[in-house]
Amino acid sequence: METRGCRAIDFHDMAAGFKWWDLLHNEYLTHNTHVSAAAVGAGVLLAGGIAYLAKAPKVALANAKDEDFVPSEKFGIRNVWEVCGEMVQGIARDIIGPHYAKYLPLLLFVFVWTLLNNFLGSVPGLASATDNLNTSLGMGLCVFIYYNVMGFKEHGFKYLEQFTGHLGGVLLLFLGPVMFVIETISHMIRPVTLGIRLRTNIYADHQVHYTIVGMLKEVSASLTESLGAFGSFLGFIISSIGPIPILALGLLVVVIQAFVFTLLTMIYIGLATAHEEH
Repeated sequence: METRGCRAIDFHDMAAGFKWWDLLHNEYLTHNTHVSAAAVGAGVLLAGGIAYLAKAPKVALANAKDEDFVPSEKFGIRNVWEVCGEMVQGIARDIIGPHYAKYLPLLLFVFVWTLLNNFLGSVPGLASATDNLNTSLGMGLCVFIYYNVMGFKEHGFKYLEQFTGHLGGVLLLFLGPVMFVIETISHMIRPVTLGIRLRTNIYADHQVHYTIVGMLKEVSASLTESLGAFGSFLGFIISSIGPIPILALGLLVVVIQAFVFTLLTMIYIGLATAHEEH
């Protein structure tokens, strides 16, 4: 049922492909779901950042109290992000080394952005920007540009030695060009593999979820037709409880893929900015 400026909505419509931004009747947003999803994700991050600034302890002030540094005993969103931040910080320290701190803001953003966009696809009426190659390849390209820029910033033109395997003398003359071509191809593949890995896993997770939900709906309809009221009740229970394990598995995939993308970003930054030990 549909009227001008208004539309009847249910979860079946959402599973079938309805998205909340369809209510805007904007053809571009409707046909470019990844752009709409990314806009929603950016809005959530912006709102979360403003809320955190309003509630965060004023630890930089001279009159900050000791309790401002202590996490709340109650479980809340702040505890979740603090755990995520500590995890990313600890792994970055181990992989990148003592100079990890200057790359930490980007790594935290990459993790939170990827995690949020992965998760939005599990919310009825929303979608994941990361299950579209335009977004995931764009993210991979940004990482590629960033770690190479940081490599040149850290080493200058000596960064190019990494593309020749740090060869010298006669070996550089004969094997240097071959190594340079191989390393260049290896680096060029990185943003592609980053993007394809992320998109494929998130897309597959969502498709499995939609398929299972659709199958359970068919089972529910069949039970209703065969057993009447009792079948309808039984079908409702099955269609309500059945997707829970798949949803739990999907949430695990969401977290793992965000972690993997951030971990690979750390590795690439660490390799690009590492100093040879003598």
